[in-house]
Amino acid sequence: MQLLFLAAFVAGLLFAVFSMLHGVERQPADGSASVDALGRAIATARTSLKMPTAAAALAMFGATGYLLSRYSALGAGWRFVLATGAGAIGVSGAILLIARWVIPAARHDVVDERFLLQGHFARVTSAIVGGDGEIAYEIDGTRYAASARSVDGTAVDTDTDVVIERVEEGVVYVEPWVQVEQRI
Repeated sequence: MQLLFLAAFVAGLLFAVFSMLHGVERQPADGSASVDALGRAIATARTSLKMPTAAAALAMFGATGYLLSRYSALGAGWRFVLATGAGAIGVSGAILLIARWVIPAARHDVVDERFLLQGHFARVTSAIVGGDGEIAYEIDGTRYAASARSVDGTAVDTDTDVVIERVEEGVVYVEPWVQVEQRI
């Protein structure tokens, strides 16, 4: 029985780490996510909380069951019942946390459209000299082209790898990857 509880606890931790790394926002399964002319998402993604709630349930079930198995004289049935109750409390706690704190905070979050593409890689297709040039970049297999300027006003040659800094009034401000890499 201890092995079952320990396996459930480890699975809960793995689910939690997976949720943290991959997030909970999902694009529509039919691929109907709308994007603007620059490739930025304009439709809201749906939220899937299956993985975080499963993580909470398994981690609480496993931790409680394991501790009861190690440090109590209760029978296997009671340990299972108490661990299941702890798992239910873990799910309830996760749902309450999300409903009372995370969702209201996210609703008040203002998205700055200028920085939706920040950090995205692109390539200069028309040299940026004394003002505007042009870049090309790819999002979800679709190639986009946009008017571009360098962040600091310097010239950037054709075929240079750049990183998008911001978008203002349809103009993408970029910085050569070599400069960004030096700061990292």
